[in-house]
Amino acid sequence: MPKKLMKEKLNEESENLKLSRTKREKIRERGITLIALVVTIIILLILAGVTLNIALSDGGLFEKAKGGSEKYKQAQTNEEGLITDIEKEMDKYGSGNPSTVSPTPTEGTPTTIQDAKSKDYTFENTTTVTDGNGNKVVIPGKFHIASDSGITVQEGIVIEDSDGNQFVWIPVSNVNGGTDQNGANNEDNLITVEEGKTVEITLGRYTFAGSSEQTPGTPTLKQKGSDCGEDDANFVIDEYYKENTKVNGDNAKAKNLEAFVDSVNKNHGYYIARYEASFGSGSTEGDYKPLVQVSKSYDISMMDEDSNALWNFITQPVASKVSQNMYELGEDDEAKYVESDLVNSYAWDTAIVYIREMKEDNKNYANATSPNSSLENTGETGDEKCHIFDMAGNLIEWTTEYSTYTNVNVGVNFSCVFRGGSFQYSNWFTAYREDQKSTYEERYHRVPSTYVFEVALCVRRDVYKKNRNWL
Repeated sequence: MPKKLMKEKLNEESENLKLSRTKREKIRERGITLIALVVTIIILLILAGVTLNIALSDGGLFEKAKGGSEKYKQAQTNEEGLITDIEKEMDKYGSGNPSTVSPTPTEGTPTTIQDAKSKDYTFENTTTVTDGNGNKVVIPGKFHIASDSGITVQEGIVIEDSDGNQFVWIPVSNVNGGTDQNGANNEDNLITVEEGKTVEITLGRYTFAGSSEQTPGTPTLKQKGSDCGEDDANFVIDEYYKENTKVNGDNAKAKNLEAFVDSVNKNHGYYIARYEASFGSGSTEGDYKPLVQVSKSYDISMMDEDSNALWNFITQPVASKVSQNMYELGEDDEAKYVESDLVNSYAWDTAIVYIREMKEDNKNYANATSPNSSLENTGETGDEKCHIFDMAGNLIEWTTEYSTYTNVNVGVNFSCVFRGGSFQYSNWFTAYREDQKSTYEERYHRVPSTYVFEVALCVRRDVYKKNRNWL
């Protein structure tokens, strides 16, 4: 074979050998890659199985997540319940203005005045019941209906606390003159006097037509309860008299006039003391407390600190403090449900309107004078209307109304105002207003024996009493 051909053949075999080696290397590489892929898939399958087992088995992730969600929902429910309980407690005792009104009496709680009276039932919480004519009456917690109370507001609803202090419900239709926010007439909350007859009573400060006028005793609304924060010249009565929410010289203002009006608006009424105040307990002005019961020993003064003596030697500022002491939070169970203060002009005037509207014979009670010509125990003078005693009779009474009158003879502002009739002055009457300085004779003689006070109560959120104190 020629050398040239042999060389070409050897070269060809060498190239074939190289190609064969390259193919084997590529096949080997592909095999390795396939093996790696299979191993990877097996590992992933193992990991997936482990993951599914962790997630789906009892106590796994899904079960834990589900349990966590249920626990969160339960905790949320428990928290909402706790917040509700706290709000209820805050309503009773918080912010100085607790809500104790129970719109729906609990099972076993009387729903009518008649039922509560017949059972001599003491209400555990403040409860709304109805009188014999369907009118709503708010009874504060820890009070019961007095044994001689009427069963309708026309007769007079009397409540009594555990110490025998008594107050009369003054029903109120509205505090804004019976109009809604757009000025339209609103006939809600009219008071039923008897079948077929309703009346509207607006909380306010009034003047009353005199006995010599064509319709004696007719009230004229001078300032609505909703205007109590306004200091407007149009609200001044008889040139000097107004009810101010600010301190005025030595005159003690109402404890919280706005709260009183708010309570009346929400409860549609307040309470005024049935009787003039008498001495209850205490040794200093800071802890004196009055009673609202038939008094005794009127021939001596409260200065002797004789229990239940008619409290007829007291200044207006002290009368205010004593009235507020009657029910104090933290000391008296009743104080959780009522707040007391010296009677304000809204409470006094509206009580006269209430009395006037209940019976035809009461139409001119605003001009009634004292039936007694000598000092007697409160509750024994014969002056009684709707179970309220002695607004026209016995003694004149301090209020929180304010006078701008200055006595030029002595150069002193007679800022304190008393109301009502007196056994000593036959020309003084139920709606009568007069002013006097707060420290008569520098308080050595206090005030003349003709001055007493009355408490009014408001149900917290609120019942006001007459001093008369208000509830």
